[in-house]
Amino acid sequence: MRLALYLLIAIGLVDTQSVTLSSILKSVHYELSHRTILLLQDSEVCWSPNEFQNDLPILIFNGNQRVYLKHKFSAKILALVCLEGSESDVMKALYSNLKDIRDTPTILFAISDSQIYTTFRDCLSKKMLNVVAFKGSDRGIIYSYRAFPTFQIIQRNVSGTRRFFEPQLKDLGGYVLKALPDNIIPRTVVYRDRNGNRQCKGYLSPFIRNYASTINASVQIAWDLVPEEGMIHLKKLMELSHDNDVDIPLAIFGLEIQDPKLGVPMQISSWFLILPMEPAIPRHCFFPNFGAEGMIPVGVLITIVLIVANRVENRFSASCQGIQMGSQVFRGVLAQPFILPRSLSLRLMFIYCILITSGYFMSNFYTAKLATWLVHPPAGSKIHSWEQMQKLNLKILIVPTEFDYIKDILGEEFIDDHRDLFKVTDSVDFQARRLAMDQSYAYPVTGTLWPLLQQAQVRLQRPIFRQSREMVFTPFMLMGMPLPENSIFKKSLSHFATRSHESGLYYLWFSRSFNELKSIGSMSYKVDMGTQSYFDLKWQDYYFIWLGYLGGTCVGLVAFILELGNHRWHRGKEGV
Repeated sequence: MRLALYLLIAIGLVDTQSVTLSSILKSVHYELSHRTILLLQDSEVCWSPNEFQNDLPILIFNGNQRVYLKHKFSAKILALVCLEGSESDVMKALYSNLKDIRDTPTILFAISDSQIYTTFRDCLSKKMLNVVAFKGSDRGIIYSYRAFPTFQIIQRNVSGTRRFFEPQLKDLGGYVLKALPDNIIPRTVVYRDRNGNRQCKGYLSPFIRNYASTINASVQIAWDLVPEEGMIHLKKLMELSHDNDVDIPLAIFGLEIQDPKLGVPMQISSWFLILPMEPAIPRHCFFPNFGAEGMIPVGVLITIVLIVANRVENRFSASCQGIQMGSQVFRGVLAQPFILPRSLSLRLMFIYCILITSGYFMSNFYTAKLATWLVHPPAGSKIHSWEQMQKLNLKILIVPTEFDYIKDILGEEFIDDHRDLFKVTDSVDFQARRLAMDQSYAYPVTGTLWPLLQQAQVRLQRPIFRQSREMVFTPFMLMGMPLPENSIFKKSLSHFATRSHESGLYYLWFSRSFNELKSIGSMSYKVDMGTQSYFDLKWQDYYFIWLGYLGGTCVGLVAFILELGNHRWHRGKEGV
């Protein structure tokens, strides 16, 4: 029995001693398919040149060289680090060279167990999870660490290892993710429930909780960092996240505003101005704004054609053609009856058909237009430029951080010329007025908030705010979730965001956000207060009609008096 035990130990030792770095690297290449090898602190103590594959490029750095490797070489890199000598300088060089690619698989060659422990601890603090190590010249035992839920060093026999770099984020074992919401509606909103406990709503809340469930983790909000009221803007959010070890900031910002390398793309949006809806045109102004002047050239054209056609047919004398044709065309364009001449030729019949048809369509068009305007009065003169806003003394309410972004987008010269347009306020006042849709100001919004503001206006007879198509700060903006530098969750979170978009879950969470915010009182439907949807026509509504009627009556009376005077003058002349 004892002999069999010694035999097994001897076989194990022989098997362990037979493992070489060359065979290990072949197995790692089969697992990772890396295309470049990075050697840091090249030393024959840790490896020899003939142990590497000849078909792979090798980068050899020492502890003093700092090179930003991302986007300069293949993303599939395997790093080998020799910790002989100045360990701290070598690891600093490694962290610097692998900036923004800290998920690079790395093999450490250490001297002792204590060095492996301290280096693994340092790697975890620097967001490097794919790290394994060998001690001394022993290649039979491989060391790695498990980061979640608690730090733990693992030893494995190389001969029995099928996978050298185990995925750390596949199962976090109930680890608690620390999140910090920016409290900007509609993505996140912090409130207190009826028991006085703080809660978080918004479409990013189900997003992050579902993400945590896929990696067997839970989410804890850093309530001590979230203000009771007001927003946390990007710069402050990132500072708080860095100082308080926040794993995931719950926010979305334009990636062109922040460093694109730090964000996970989430959605495409735009940034524009919303304006208070212009007041409706008064009813008595409907008739001058009908656009009836478009009928004049049509009537003149048909009159000329009729005169020419009648001259060709020799139906009327030249003296009465203009008056009679003008009367017929005027009545025809207004769809009024008139006496059609007898025995018309085909040419004249065709022209009169055009006249009657045009009158029919024009009459129906303007009748329908008037009926529509009576029910839905059109807006007055719309605002299309910054200069019009200045003339109307309409100001843009904005917070300091967004005002700085607008400076960068529109330029200092524009801001100097239009500084009186902007009123800078704090985030509490800004968010309260914008959500209440206070018509005293115009507001900058993104394409994520505007659909909710539109939804809040659906019960109004007439919207009180509209989107400006001319005053747009950024027509195309890639929105992303900012993450701390070298975040270990970036790839995993990006993959989950892609899947949530493909499955439609992201749109579902966004579409539900209005009802969620309505249930907690952060948003509500706007209602018409003290207004009625129908008004009877009044005498004042016919102001221009009365003017036209009185003007026409006066002109007719003057013409009648002139005709009588002309008639008496001719009779007196004949009597003489």
